[in-house]
Amino acid sequence: MAVLSASPAAAQTDKQMWGALTLDWIRSHTLTLSVDVEPKVLVSHSPPDPGWSTLDVTPKAEFVRGKWFDLVSELHLGQTQQTDQQDSWEVTPRIGFRFHVLSNVVDDLRNERQPRRRLVLRNVVRVESRNLYYSDSTPQSSTVRYRDRVETLFPVNRPRITNDGVVYGSADVEWFWSPQGVPERFANKQRVRAGVGYRWNYAWRLETLLVWDRSRDSAENAFSTVDAALDVRLRRVW
Repeated sequence: MAVLSASPAAAQTDKQMWGALTLDWIRSHTLTLSVDVEPKVLVSHSPPDPGWSTLDVTPKAEFVRGKWFDLVSELHLGQTQQTDQQDSWEVTPRIGFRFHVLSNVVDDLRNERQPRRRLVLRNVVRVESRNLYYSDSTPQSSTVRYRDRVETLFPVNRPRITNDGVVYGSADVEWFWSPQGVPERFANKQRVRAGVGYRWNYAWRLETLLVWDRSRDSAENAFSTVDAALDVRLRRVW
């Protein structure tokens, strides 16, 4: 999501609605192409902070490098209406690795990665170059940020999360850190997500997550803002 200007700590938690449509094309055992389309909107906030809405589009390519890790490449494109007077655009290339702490095996029929164990545990490490542009006289900015997300998935009614008809729990925690001094509140933050998902079949999955963010202006300052969001995510796989 494109950034907003720094603001003082608020007593009330900002509430947001997020959505996501993910389209995946599994090309082979080693290559998956995908795109995320993610609208987001602020539905409740503390004055005098402005309201905002944003649309993010992120094409991705994932390369399997054995059972234990994948190479992940992304290009995040975002447009945000920050106020009636200002829009912003974000262009952020990312690269990183996904480490499968509990290794996967490969389904030869559908090229789908199958977890070796019931519990899925992964770690996603990425570095991104954030480039922000504004519709008014605000100068553009370019910063580097590091991200580390630990993910867990657990099936409730089936042996594996890749079984059709499975209901599963999903939870992750992610850290965002920029070594550069950036005067905006989303540069450094922590994010926790938890919820449930349902897989109808190989092609369709749905997740509903609760998201909790806390942010700060820099790595040296204390966390000053808290945001909560309901995130509904639909995924289609070919």
